[in-house]
Amino acid sequence: MFTHAELTDAAARLSGHPWIAEALPGADGTLLLRPGPSALAARPVPGGLVAEYLEHWGEVYDWTYTRGDGRHAEDLDLSGWRASDTGQPLPVEHMRAWVEHTVDLVAGLRPRRILELGCGTGLLAHRLRGRAEGYVGTDVSGTAVERLSAQDLPGTAFVRAGAHEAASPEVRAAMAGLGFPEGRPDCVVINSVTQCFPGVAYLRAVLHDAIELVEPGGSILVGDVRDARLLDHFARWAEHGDPEAAAERRAREPELLFDPPLLARLARESGRTVRMSVHPKTMTADTELTRYRFDAVLRIDSPSPEAVPVVPWSGENALKEQLAEGPVRIGGIPNALLAPGPDAVTPHRLRDLAAGRAAVVADPADPARLALVSPPEAAPRPVEECPGSGTAHDPLPAFVERRLSEVARAVLRRSFPVAVLPSGLPDRADALAEAAVGQEQARELPEFLRRLDEAALAAMALTLRPAGEARSEGEVAAALGVADRHRWILRRWLAVLAAEGEPGPVATTGLAEEGERLGYPAETTRFMLAAMARLPELLRDELTLQALLFEDPKTADGAYRENTVNRYLNAGVAEVMRWAREKTPQTRPLRVLELGAGVGGTTMDALDALAGEEIDYHFTDVSRYFLSLGRERFGHRKGVRFGLFDINEDPLGQGVPPGSLDVVLSANVLHNARDIRATLSGLRELLAPDGLFVFVETSRELYSILTSMQFLMSAPQGRERLDPADPRAADDRVFLSRREWRDELERAGLNHWFTLPRQDRPLSATGLHLFVARRAQPAEAEADHGPAASSPS
Repeated sequence: MFTHAELTDAAARLSGHPWIAEALPGADGTLLLRPGPSALAARPVPGGLVAEYLEHWGEVYDWTYTRGDGRHAEDLDLSGWRASDTGQPLPVEHMRAWVEHTVDLVAGLRPRRILELGCGTGLLAHRLRGRAEGYVGTDVSGTAVERLSAQDLPGTAFVRAGAHEAASPEVRAAMAGLGFPEGRPDCVVINSVTQCFPGVAYLRAVLHDAIELVEPGGSILVGDVRDARLLDHFARWAEHGDPEAAAERRAREPELLFDPPLLARLARESGRTVRMSVHPKTMTADTELTRYRFDAVLRIDSPSPEAVPVVPWSGENALKEQLAEGPVRIGGIPNALLAPGPDAVTPHRLRDLAAGRAAVVADPADPARLALVSPPEAAPRPVEECPGSGTAHDPLPAFVERRLSEVARAVLRRSFPVAVLPSGLPDRADALAEAAVGQEQARELPEFLRRLDEAALAAMALTLRPAGEARSEGEVAAALGVADRHRWILRRWLAVLAAEGEPGPVATTGLAEEGERLGYPAETTRFMLAAMARLPELLRDELTLQALLFEDPKTADGAYRENTVNRYLNAGVAEVMRWAREKTPQTRPLRVLELGAGVGGTTMDALDALAGEEIDYHFTDVSRYFLSLGRERFGHRKGVRFGLFDINEDPLGQGVPPGSLDVVLSANVLHNARDIRATLSGLRELLAPDGLFVFVETSRELYSILTSMQFLMSAPQGRERLDPADPRAADDRVFLSRREWRDELERAGLNHWFTLPRQDRPLSATGLHLFVARRAQPAEAEADHGPAASSPS
């Protein structure tokens, strides 16, 4: 085990490396490394880590093309094309059909001057050069470029260059040499190469360059893209339904995957008018190429076609009549390869039925749905109409983690345990949350909480003992003088004791000190033990829990913040807030609503994460006391304001405009909802599209809470604690399970993204979790509809 001094010295040495923005000694004896933004940059030139990633793929294809295992002819070199499920070369005839499908798409654009980025062995070049006045191909593989150049194909030029170098002097010179006016193409082809890109930032740079470079009225084909939304489906298919093997395949996926909404979002950023059509693969064979890949055609600054009426799919028998009626878009056609059913058809069958009279397109919002558009020229639609911001599987974080670990060990030349802080949010939040707590504390804390729960069970049993032989809830309540508003707590106790059995004696001496050693404040433990000792008075409403809770200010602070679990969860919240700010346009503030902010335990970490950033942070609570406390603590923070907000009232009637928030944040608040479904649905409406819903909640019943903090949840006399429609009402529960939280989020149109701690982490046993969800898009928001595929978690 390395000493803290050794780790600190090593961290200082690593902090000077150009790829490392920050190196920190972790609480568990590891070195935590954060990659530098410049090393991950795609512009103005690729950063060090991005450049190395690109070089890796260049070397792979140099080796592949040099071997030439799949070389069938000068114009049909299929080297590297193998089936994912078998590892065997894909059938030659299927690959011929794949090539012709793409050639037909490009030829339908009527190009005159083509620039292909990532031309590979020339599968398209050989077939497109005769259909245009000039063709320029680029590739990172020197072997491919040399071999194609040596063939001296008329009207062509080949340049060794990366996809990000489309506007480089060398590529522009090649286009000018072939007579491209102003060195600009009218068609850019980016086919079957994006899966080798380092990530979305690089894709953005390449796409923006292509959009800027192409002539007005020109087009861009982004082809043979693996759809990120189908990664799970693909993994199960490739592993023949084996769930463990599928999960492993998904976890090690090395390529960039994305979906049409993400491509549309990137195109919207370009500043030019872009229309897009998405095309399925229409080859005959059922393979991974036809199931899981799509082609997108972008039309740049071209006249908009007239709108065509949209009609639903009525089956094959009605198709001829529908197409004969004139311009039409027939939508909602189930893709039989992904959504088998009586009315489903394959893209190939649909192409045969259309017989050239209509374009076969894919629904950008749903990869399992197709459409027919007649006339074909009406297929492209404005990218502004494509819903959502899209999803992607980004391979760069895994590459960065491996390379920074190697670099760190090479610099130090010692076997320091290294943890790289990944750039993907779920991993980033998990790593920083883990680093915020000692690993020994994390391992031992669940056992301490179990002992605290045993003390609570014993206190329940002792409190009920004077009721004697009374068995029903009414008899026990009468015998003990339980206040009506606390009867629900009595019912929970009776249910818990019936399930757990009669508890034995529990020694609590030294329990507070044990908790203190594990990062659980002694004041909090003593408060819970004090509540357990006075349960009869609490049940009779002769003593309020607030009187115990606020006897010592440290008690309340500890209950809301200063303990190991809350340090972990608040560190995760802080990283989510950093990420949210990174993803928010710098032209406006990050808009946050914190619900039930209380003593500001979570607020402190959230605001510290946003220090120096432009924010509009709305600190709210139902209590004016906590608002006053919040002003004392955070009133000096720029961009923070304060106000009342009650989750049990209509959210839209409390001064927050619908769709106006980037983040809704709460910690240990949502379980106070009288109708959790109504609350979640209402709060969803406050979020902008893809806004984050971030909350900390308990997902199991802690008996130490049941004998203390839950007295705060009893409704005033004469009011019901829960609405009858609430899923907890039937058994008087306070908390939903982890699975139930996810189900209720999805029911409300909030797509669950990830939960921390992960189930393999020791702190997961405590039952306290950070949930992160995103507002579903309109097409996804129907009740009981599962979430669209999201970033890996």
